Amino acid sequence: MGHARWRTRRGVVLSALLLTASLALGACSSGDDTGSASGSGPVTLTWGWWSNTPEKDALYRKWLDSFEASHPNIKIKSEFLPWDAYWDKVKTTTAGGNAYDVVGLCSCFAASYFDNEVFADLKSMDGYAAAVASAEPGPVGVFGWKDKQYALPVGISVPLLGYNKDLFQKAGVPAPDPAQPMSFETFTEMAKKLTKSNGAKVSQYALHPGSFNYWEALIAMHGGSMYDNFVSPTKVTINTPEGIAGLADYQKLFADKIVPPIDEQHDNQWLNGDIDSLRTGKIAMARIGPWNFADIATKSPNIGVAPLPTVGGKLAFYSGANGYAVSAESKHKAQAWEFLKWMLQTPNQVEFAKFSDVPVDKQALGQLSTYITPQEFAPALSASIPGFRPGLLTVQEQLGKEVGLIIDDMGRGKLTPEQAAAEIEKKGNALLKQ
Repeated sequence: MGHARWRTRRGVVLSALLLTASLALGACSSGDDTGSASGSGPVTLTWGWWSNTPEKDALYRKWLDSFEASHPNIKIKSEFLPWDAYWDKVKTTTAGGNAYDVVGLCSCFAASYFDNEVFADLKSMDGYAAAVASAEPGPVGVFGWKDKQYALPVGISVPLLGYNKDLFQKAGVPAPDPAQPMSFETFTEMAKKLTKSNGAKVSQYALHPGSFNYWEALIAMHGGSMYDNFVSPTKVTINTPEGIAGLADYQKLFADKIVPPIDEQHDNQWLNGDIDSLRTGKIAMARIGPWNFADIATKSPNIGVAPLPTVGGKLAFYSGANGYAVSAESKHKAQAWEFLKWMLQTPNQVEFAKFSDVPVDKQALGQLSTYITPQEFAPALSASIPGFRPGLLTVQEQLGKEVGLIIDDMGRGKLTPEQAAAEIEKKGNALLKQ
Protein backbone atom coordinates (compact mmCIF):
# COMPACT_ATOMS: atom_id res chain seq x y z
CA MET A 1 0.00 0.00 0.00
CA GLY A 2 2.92 2.35 -0.60
CA HIS A 3 2.42 5.88 -1.87
CA ALA A 4 3.79 5.13 -5.32
CA ARG A 5 0.87 2.88 -6.13
CA TRP A 6 -1.84 5.31 -5.08
CA ARG A 7 -3.90 7.79 -7.05
CA THR A 8 -4.26 11.15 -5.29
CA ARG A 9 -7.38 13.25 -5.67
CA ARG A 10 -5.34 16.22 -6.86
CA GLY A 11 -5.32 14.77 -10.39
CA VAL A 12 -8.87 15.81 -11.31
CA VAL A 13 -8.53 14.94 -15.00
CA LEU A 14 -7.04 11.53 -14.23
CA SER A 15 -9.79 10.88 -11.69
CA ALA A 16 -12.43 11.68 -14.27
CA LEU A 17 -10.85 9.35 -16.82
CA LEU A 18 -10.56 6.53 -14.30
CA LEU A 19 -14.13 6.98 -13.15
CA THR A 20 -15.43 7.00 -16.73
CA ALA A 21 -13.53 3.81 -17.51
CA SER A 22 -14.70 2.10 -14.36
CA LEU A 23 -18.35 2.95 -15.04
CA ALA A 24 -18.02 1.58 -18.55
CA LEU A 25 -16.83 -1.69 -17.07
CA GLY A 26 -19.75 -1.83 -14.66
CA ALA A 27 -17.55 -1.21 -11.62
CA CYS A 28 -18.79 -1.74 -8.12
CA SER A 29 -19.49 1.88 -7.15
CA SER A 30 -22.11 2.24 -9.88
CA GLY A 31 -24.51 -0.04 -8.04
CA ASP A 32 -27.92 -0.80 -9.50
CA ASP A 33 -29.19 2.63 -10.46
CA THR A 34 -32.37 1.55 -12.20
CA GLY A 35 -34.74 4.49 -11.96
CA SER A 36 -32.36 6.64 -9.92
CA ALA A 37 -31.47 8.98 -12.79
CA SER A 38 -35.08 10.08 -13.15
CA GLY A 39 -35.62 10.25 -9.41
CA SER A 40 -37.88 7.20 -9.33
CA GLY A 41 -37.09 4.00 -7.48
CA PRO A 42 -34.55 3.34 -4.73
CA VAL A 43 -30.86 4.12 -4.84
CA THR A 44 -28.59 1.08 -4.52
CA LEU A 45 -25.40 1.38 -2.50
CA THR A 46 -22.54 -1.02 -3.03
CA TRP A 47 -21.11 -2.18 0.30
CA GLY A 48 -18.11 -4.33 1.14
CA TRP A 49 -16.82 -6.26 4.14
CA TRP A 50 -14.52 -9.21 4.79
CA SER A 51 -16.12 -12.60 5.35
CA ASN A 52 -15.88 -14.36 8.70
CA THR A 53 -18.09 -17.42 8.56
CA PRO A 54 -21.23 -18.08 6.48
CA GLU A 55 -23.25 -17.93 9.71
CA LYS A 56 -21.84 -14.57 10.75
CA ASP A 57 -22.14 -13.17 7.22
CA ALA A 58 -25.82 -14.11 7.27
CA LEU A 59 -26.30 -12.25 10.57
CA TYR A 60 -24.51 -9.26 9.08
CA ARG A 61 -26.82 -9.33 6.07
CA LYS A 62 -29.84 -9.49 8.36
CA TRP A 63 -28.55 -6.34 10.08
CA LEU A 64 -28.31 -4.63 6.69
CA ASP A 65 -31.86 -5.74 5.91
CA SER A 66 -33.06 -3.80 8.96
CA PHE A 67 -31.42 -0.67 7.53
CA GLU A 68 -33.23 -1.18 4.25
CA ALA A 69 -36.52 -1.66 6.11
CA SER A 70 -36.09 1.73 7.79
CA HIS A 71 -34.88 3.41 4.59
CA PRO A 72 -37.15 2.12 1.79
CA ASN A 73 -35.51 4.38 -0.81
CA ILE A 74 -32.03 2.92 -0.20
CA LYS A 75 -30.95 -0.62 -1.05
CA ILE A 76 -27.63 -2.21 -0.14
CA LYS A 77 -25.83 -4.53 -2.53
CA SER A 78 -23.50 -6.30 -0.11
CA GLU A 79 -20.36 -8.26 -0.88
CA PHE A 80 -18.44 -10.42 1.60
CA LEU A 81 -15.01 -11.57 0.43
CA PRO A 82 -12.24 -13.60 2.09
CA TRP A 83 -9.84 -11.38 4.05
CA ASP A 84 -6.99 -11.19 1.50
CA ALA A 85 -9.31 -10.93 -1.49
CA TYR A 86 -11.26 -8.16 0.19
CA TRP A 87 -8.24 -5.96 0.86
CA ASP A 88 -6.90 -6.61 -2.64
CA LYS A 89 -10.19 -5.34 -4.03
CA VAL A 90 -10.28 -2.29 -1.76
CA LYS A 91 -6.73 -1.41 -2.79
CA THR A 92 -7.34 -1.69 -6.52
CA THR A 93 -10.78 -0.07 -6.59
CA THR A 94 -9.89 2.91 -4.43
CA ALA A 95 -6.81 3.46 -6.61
CA GLY A 96 -8.99 3.21 -9.72
CA GLY A 97 -11.79 5.44 -8.49
CA ASN A 98 -14.43 2.69 -8.51
CA ALA A 99 -14.62 1.62 -4.88
CA TYR A 100 -17.70 0.48 -3.00
CA ASP A 101 -19.97 3.35 -2.00
CA VAL A 102 -19.61 2.17 1.60
CA VAL A 103 -16.19 0.66 2.34
CA GLY A 104 -15.70 -1.55 5.38
CA LEU A 105 -12.43 -0.76 7.13
CA CYS A 106 -10.17 -2.24 9.78
CA SER A 107 -8.08 0.47 11.42
CA CYS A 108 -5.06 -1.81 10.96
CA PHE A 109 -5.03 -0.99 7.23
CA ALA A 110 -6.56 2.49 7.17
CA ALA A 111 -3.66 4.95 7.29
CA SER A 112 -2.54 4.85 3.65
CA TYR A 113 -6.13 5.18 2.43
CA PHE A 114 -6.64 8.22 4.65
CA ASP A 115 -3.36 9.82 3.62
CA ASN A 116 -4.29 9.51 -0.04
CA GLU A 117 -7.75 11.08 0.45
CA VAL A 118 -9.70 8.34 -1.31
CA PHE A 119 -12.60 8.71 1.14
CA ALA A 120 -14.97 11.59 1.82
CA ASP A 121 -14.32 13.78 4.86
CA LEU A 122 -17.31 12.96 7.04
CA LYS A 123 -16.98 16.18 9.00
CA SER A 124 -18.37 17.91 5.90
CA MET A 125 -21.52 15.78 5.97
CA ASP A 126 -24.82 17.19 7.21
CA GLY A 127 -25.41 16.37 10.89
CA TYR A 128 -21.92 15.05 11.60
CA ALA A 129 -21.70 16.47 15.14
CA ALA A 130 -25.06 14.96 16.10
CA ALA A 131 -24.13 11.60 14.55
CA VAL A 132 -21.03 11.17 16.74
CA ALA A 133 -22.35 12.88 19.88
CA SER A 134 -23.16 9.59 21.64
CA ALA A 135 -20.11 7.67 20.43
CA GLU A 136 -17.04 7.09 22.57
CA PRO A 137 -14.39 9.61 21.45
CA GLY A 138 -11.52 7.09 21.55
CA PRO A 139 -12.87 4.82 18.79
CA VAL A 140 -13.94 7.84 16.72
CA GLY A 141 -10.42 9.21 17.05
CA VAL A 142 -8.97 6.01 15.61
CA PHE A 143 -10.36 7.05 12.24
CA GLY A 144 -9.40 10.73 12.50
CA TRP A 145 -6.57 11.85 10.27
CA LYS A 146 -5.01 15.33 9.93
CA ASP A 147 -8.11 17.16 11.22
CA LYS A 148 -10.39 15.17 8.94
CA GLN A 149 -12.67 12.21 9.62
CA TYR A 150 -12.41 9.67 6.82
CA ALA A 151 -14.36 6.87 8.53
CA LEU A 152 -16.49 6.16 11.58
CA PRO A 153 -16.27 3.12 13.87
CA VAL A 154 -19.03 0.57 14.10
CA GLY A 155 -17.28 -1.39 16.86
CA ILE A 156 -14.01 -1.94 18.67
CA SER A 157 -11.95 -5.08 19.19
CA VAL A 158 -11.62 -5.95 22.89
CA PRO A 159 -9.31 -8.90 23.59
CA LEU A 160 -9.96 -11.08 26.62
CA LEU A 161 -7.95 -13.83 28.27
CA GLY A 162 -9.67 -17.00 27.10
CA TYR A 163 -8.93 -20.20 28.98
CA ASN A 164 -9.56 -23.91 28.64
CA LYS A 165 -11.57 -24.91 31.73
CA ASP A 166 -10.59 -28.57 31.40
CA LEU A 167 -6.87 -27.81 31.54
CA PHE A 168 -7.32 -25.56 34.56
CA GLN A 169 -9.26 -28.29 36.34
CA LYS A 170 -6.67 -30.97 35.55
CA ALA A 171 -3.89 -28.73 36.90
CA GLY A 172 -5.89 -27.94 40.05
CA VAL A 173 -5.78 -24.22 39.22
CA PRO A 174 -8.82 -22.10 40.17
CA ALA A 175 -10.49 -20.28 37.28
CA PRO A 176 -9.60 -16.58 36.98
CA ASP A 177 -12.02 -14.03 38.39
CA PRO A 178 -14.31 -13.02 35.50
CA ALA A 179 -14.63 -9.39 36.57
CA GLN A 180 -11.53 -8.53 38.62
CA PRO A 181 -8.26 -8.49 36.62
CA MET A 182 -5.38 -10.31 38.29
CA SER A 183 -1.94 -8.75 38.63
CA PHE A 184 0.83 -9.72 36.24
CA GLU A 185 2.69 -11.35 39.14
CA THR A 186 -0.33 -13.46 40.09
CA PHE A 187 -0.82 -14.37 36.45
CA THR A 188 2.75 -15.59 35.93
CA GLU A 189 2.70 -17.69 39.11
CA MET A 190 -0.58 -19.26 38.01
CA ALA A 191 0.72 -19.79 34.49
CA LYS A 192 3.78 -21.74 35.64
CA LYS A 193 1.40 -24.40 36.98
CA LEU A 194 -0.26 -24.70 33.56
CA THR A 195 2.87 -25.43 31.54
CA LYS A 196 3.53 -29.19 31.43
CA SER A 197 6.86 -30.70 30.48
CA ASN A 198 8.84 -33.91 30.65
CA GLY A 199 12.43 -32.85 30.79
CA ALA A 200 13.11 -30.53 27.86
CA LYS A 201 9.97 -31.63 26.01
CA VAL A 202 6.91 -29.41 26.63
CA SER A 203 3.51 -30.98 26.05
CA GLN A 204 1.37 -28.04 27.18
CA TYR A 205 1.96 -24.29 27.41
CA ALA A 206 0.12 -21.90 29.68
CA LEU A 207 -0.36 -19.11 27.13
CA HIS A 208 -0.21 -18.57 23.40
CA PRO A 209 0.48 -14.84 22.93
CA GLY A 210 -0.79 -14.99 19.34
CA SER A 211 -2.08 -11.61 18.21
CA PHE A 212 -2.12 -9.96 21.65
CA ASN A 213 0.91 -7.70 21.01
CA TYR A 214 1.06 -7.95 24.78
CA TRP A 215 4.41 -6.17 25.05
CA GLU A 216 2.67 -2.91 24.05
CA ALA A 217 0.16 -3.36 26.88
CA LEU A 218 2.87 -4.15 29.43
CA ILE A 219 4.81 -1.04 28.44
CA ALA A 220 1.69 1.11 28.81
CA MET A 221 0.78 -0.42 32.17
CA HIS A 222 4.28 0.36 33.43
CA GLY A 223 3.64 3.99 32.46
CA GLY A 224 5.54 4.07 29.16
CA SER A 225 4.58 4.10 25.50
CA MET A 226 5.92 2.70 22.26
CA TYR A 227 5.27 5.96 20.37
CA ASP A 228 4.43 9.59 21.01
CA ASN A 229 1.08 8.81 19.40
CA PHE A 230 -0.18 5.48 18.13
CA VAL A 231 -2.28 7.26 15.50
CA SER A 232 0.19 8.78 13.01
CA PRO A 233 3.25 8.64 15.31
CA THR A 234 6.19 10.97 14.72
CA LYS A 235 8.61 9.53 17.28
CA VAL A 236 9.45 6.23 18.97
CA THR A 237 9.41 6.66 22.76
CA ILE A 238 10.00 3.11 24.01
CA ASN A 239 13.58 3.59 25.24
CA THR A 240 12.72 4.63 28.78
CA PRO A 241 12.86 2.82 32.14
CA GLU A 242 9.10 2.18 31.84
CA GLY A 243 9.41 0.85 28.31
CA ILE A 244 12.29 -1.44 29.24
CA ALA A 245 10.36 -2.72 32.28
CA GLY A 246 7.45 -3.70 30.02
CA LEU A 247 9.78 -5.51 27.64
CA ALA A 248 11.43 -7.31 30.57
CA ASP A 249 8.03 -8.60 31.71
CA TYR A 250 7.30 -9.84 28.22
CA GLN A 251 10.67 -11.58 27.92
CA LYS A 252 10.00 -13.27 31.26
CA LEU A 253 7.10 -15.16 29.66
CA PHE A 254 9.62 -16.92 27.41
CA ALA A 255 12.27 -17.42 30.08
CA ASP A 256 9.72 -19.10 32.38
CA LYS A 257 8.34 -21.24 29.52
CA ILE A 258 4.88 -19.75 29.95
CA VAL A 259 4.56 -19.26 26.18
CA PRO A 260 5.86 -21.38 23.26
CA PRO A 261 9.22 -20.40 21.74
CA ILE A 262 8.95 -17.79 18.98
CA ASP A 263 9.83 -20.28 16.27
CA GLU A 264 7.08 -22.68 17.38
CA GLN A 265 4.27 -20.16 17.45
CA HIS A 266 3.05 -20.48 13.88
CA ASP A 267 1.76 -23.40 11.82
CA ASN A 268 2.52 -26.06 14.42
CA GLN A 269 0.88 -28.10 17.11
CA TRP A 270 0.16 -24.96 19.17
CA LEU A 271 -1.52 -23.30 16.15
CA ASN A 272 -1.64 -19.51 15.89
CA GLY A 273 -3.28 -18.39 19.11
CA ASP A 274 -6.92 -17.48 19.71
CA ILE A 275 -9.73 -20.01 19.98
CA ASP A 276 -8.15 -22.69 17.79
CA SER A 277 -5.17 -22.96 20.14
CA LEU A 278 -7.46 -23.43 23.12
CA ARG A 279 -9.24 -26.23 21.29
CA THR A 280 -6.02 -28.21 20.84
CA GLY A 281 -6.04 -29.12 24.53
CA LYS A 282 -2.36 -28.13 24.61
CA ILE A 283 -2.74 -24.40 25.30
CA ALA A 284 -4.37 -23.28 28.53
CA MET A 285 -4.89 -19.57 27.68
CA ALA A 286 -5.13 -17.48 24.51
CA ARG A 287 -6.85 -14.41 23.09
CA ILE A 288 -10.64 -14.49 22.84
CA GLY A 289 -13.00 -11.72 21.78
CA PRO A 290 -16.73 -11.09 21.36
CA TRP A 291 -16.39 -12.29 17.77
CA ASN A 292 -15.86 -15.79 19.27
CA PHE A 293 -18.74 -15.75 21.74
CA ALA A 294 -21.43 -17.32 19.57
CA ASP A 295 -19.04 -20.07 18.47
CA ILE A 296 -18.06 -20.80 22.07
CA ALA A 297 -21.69 -20.98 23.17
CA THR A 298 -22.55 -23.57 20.52
CA LYS A 299 -19.34 -25.57 20.19
CA SER A 300 -16.92 -24.98 23.08
CA PRO A 301 -18.59 -24.61 26.48
CA ASN A 302 -15.26 -25.58 28.10
CA ILE A 303 -13.82 -22.13 27.27
CA GLY A 304 -14.10 -19.27 29.77
CA VAL A 305 -12.93 -15.66 29.69
CA ALA A 306 -11.32 -13.16 32.06
CA PRO A 307 -9.75 -9.68 31.76
CA LEU A 308 -6.10 -9.41 30.81
CA PRO A 309 -3.58 -9.17 33.67
CA THR A 310 -2.68 -5.72 34.98
CA VAL A 311 0.44 -3.94 36.21
CA GLY A 312 0.10 -1.70 39.26
CA GLY A 313 -3.67 -2.16 39.16
CA LYS A 314 -3.85 -0.51 35.71
CA LEU A 315 -5.32 -2.27 32.69
CA ALA A 316 -4.36 -1.16 29.19
CA PHE A 317 -4.32 -2.78 25.77
CA TYR A 318 -3.87 -1.49 22.25
CA SER A 319 -6.42 -2.71 19.79
CA GLY A 320 -8.28 -1.76 16.64
CA ALA A 321 -11.63 -0.53 15.49
CA ASN A 322 -13.74 -1.60 12.56
CA GLY A 323 -15.86 0.87 10.69
CA TYR A 324 -16.99 2.39 7.44
CA ALA A 325 -15.86 5.05 4.99
CA VAL A 326 -17.68 6.66 2.08
CA SER A 327 -15.86 6.59 -1.24
CA ALA A 328 -14.83 10.05 -2.42
CA GLU A 329 -15.96 9.02 -5.91
CA SER A 330 -19.39 7.70 -4.87
CA LYS A 331 -22.38 9.10 -6.72
CA HIS A 332 -24.50 8.46 -3.62
CA LYS A 333 -22.61 10.09 -0.77
CA ALA A 334 -25.78 11.37 0.90
CA GLN A 335 -27.34 7.91 0.97
CA ALA A 336 -24.08 6.31 2.13
CA TRP A 337 -23.94 8.87 4.93
CA GLU A 338 -27.46 7.82 5.96
CA PHE A 339 -26.11 4.31 6.54
CA LEU A 340 -23.23 5.54 8.68
CA LYS A 341 -25.56 7.65 10.81
CA TRP A 342 -27.93 4.71 11.20
CA MET A 343 -25.18 2.31 12.31
CA LEU A 344 -24.27 4.61 15.23
CA GLN A 345 -27.79 4.75 16.67
CA THR A 346 -28.19 2.88 19.96
CA PRO A 347 -30.63 0.12 18.87
CA ASN A 348 -28.56 -0.67 15.79
CA GLN A 349 -25.34 -0.72 17.81
CA VAL A 350 -26.92 -3.21 20.20
CA GLU A 351 -27.99 -5.49 17.35
CA PHE A 352 -24.52 -5.29 15.80
CA ALA A 353 -22.83 -6.14 19.09
CA LYS A 354 -24.93 -9.29 19.44
CA PHE A 355 -22.94 -10.93 16.63
CA SER A 356 -19.77 -8.85 16.24
CA ASP A 357 -17.62 -6.20 17.94
CA VAL A 358 -18.11 -4.17 21.11
CA PRO A 359 -20.33 -1.17 20.32
CA VAL A 360 -19.03 2.40 20.37
CA ASP A 361 -22.33 4.03 21.34
CA LYS A 362 -22.29 4.98 25.03
CA GLN A 363 -25.85 3.83 25.75
CA ALA A 364 -25.30 0.51 23.99
CA LEU A 365 -22.15 0.01 26.07
CA GLY A 366 -24.13 0.71 29.22
CA GLN A 367 -26.60 -2.04 28.33
CA LEU A 368 -23.91 -4.61 27.56
CA SER A 369 -24.84 -7.10 30.27
CA THR A 370 -28.42 -7.34 28.97
CA TYR A 371 -27.62 -8.69 25.51
CA ILE A 372 -24.18 -10.31 25.48
CA THR A 373 -24.33 -14.08 24.96
CA PRO A 374 -23.10 -16.10 26.83
CA GLN A 375 -24.23 -13.76 29.60
CA GLU A 376 -21.48 -14.98 31.95
CA PHE A 377 -18.93 -13.35 29.62
CA ALA A 378 -20.37 -9.87 30.15
CA PRO A 379 -18.47 -9.06 33.40
CA ALA A 380 -15.06 -9.75 31.82
CA LEU A 381 -15.97 -7.67 28.80
CA SER A 382 -17.28 -4.75 30.87
CA ALA A 383 -14.17 -4.81 33.07
CA SER A 384 -11.91 -4.76 29.99
CA ILE A 385 -13.45 -2.04 27.84
CA PRO A 386 -11.97 0.90 29.83
CA GLY A 387 -8.48 -0.39 28.97
CA PHE A 388 -8.96 0.19 25.22
CA ARG A 389 -6.39 2.35 23.46
CA PRO A 390 -6.14 2.84 19.68
CA GLY A 391 -3.59 0.56 18.02
CA LEU A 392 -0.90 1.66 15.61
CA LEU A 393 -2.11 3.64 12.59
CA THR A 394 0.68 4.81 10.27
CA VAL A 395 1.54 5.06 6.60
CA GLN A 396 4.94 3.57 7.46
CA GLU A 397 3.75 -0.03 7.21
CA GLN A 398 7.27 -1.34 7.70
CA LEU A 399 7.32 0.08 11.23
CA GLY A 400 5.13 -2.61 12.77
CA LYS A 401 7.02 -5.33 10.92
CA GLU A 402 10.43 -4.09 12.10
CA VAL A 403 9.22 -3.82 15.69
CA GLY A 404 7.84 -7.35 15.50
CA LEU A 405 11.16 -8.75 14.27
CA ILE A 406 13.06 -7.09 17.12
CA ILE A 407 10.53 -8.31 19.69
CA ASP A 408 10.92 -11.83 18.29
CA ASP A 409 14.69 -11.67 18.69
CA MET A 410 14.21 -10.55 22.27
CA GLY A 411 11.87 -13.50 22.81
CA ARG A 412 14.57 -15.80 21.44
CA GLY A 413 17.01 -14.37 23.99
CA LYS A 414 19.20 -12.76 21.32
CA LEU A 415 18.56 -9.26 22.72
CA THR A 416 18.15 -7.92 26.23
CA PRO A 417 15.17 -5.62 26.89
CA GLU A 418 17.59 -2.67 26.92
CA GLN A 419 19.06 -3.67 23.55
CA ALA A 420 15.61 -4.27 22.09
CA ALA A 421 14.36 -0.85 23.21
CA ALA A 422 17.42 0.86 21.71
CA GLU A 423 17.05 -1.05 18.44
CA ILE A 424 13.33 -0.26 18.15
CA GLU A 425 14.06 3.40 18.84
CA LYS A 426 16.81 3.54 16.21
CA LYS A 427 15.01 1.71 13.40
CA GLY A 428 11.61 3.14 14.22
CA ASN A 429 12.70 6.76 14.19
CA ALA A 430 14.60 6.24 10.94
CA LEU A 431 11.40 4.94 9.32
CA LEU A 432 9.25 7.75 10.72
CA LYS A 433 11.62 10.36 9.30
CA GLN A 434 11.13 9.06 5.77
